[in-house]
Amino acid sequence: MNIYTVELKNQPGELAHVCEVLGRAGINIEPAGATSGDHGTVYFTAQDEPGAAAALEGAGIEFRTHPALTVTCPDQAGEAAKFTRRLANANINAEWLLPVSICQGQATFALCVDKFDEARSALGDQVSG
Repeated sequence: MNIYTVELKNQPGELAHVCEVLGRAGINIEPAGATSGDHGTVYFTAQDEPGAAAALEGAGIEFRTHPALTVTCPDQAGEAAKFTRRLANANINAEWLLPVSICQGQATFALCVDKFDEARSALGDQVSG
């Protein structure tokens, strides 16, 4: 799994353009974003990763991909704190965290870290894929 990031101007229509490009290509995404000052970052996962890359490239939209682990935990208070604390205690930096599914009492996240193998070890069976 990858998390895609696109840097945008913080103005009306920028996010809509990215979403329209992906939508026209039939790419389903789980988006999130943040803004600060005059710029923003949209980040998302895509069910069709090659298709997402092709659509963005075809539209001339610059993007980056960030390899991500898939982490699952119960959908209840404190669970994200538990797994992020385990990462911190193992001296692993969480670089991106994006919820991709919350269903039937389970939450699934895409998680980018600076030390993949160590994160897999620290999180054990919470990591899939």
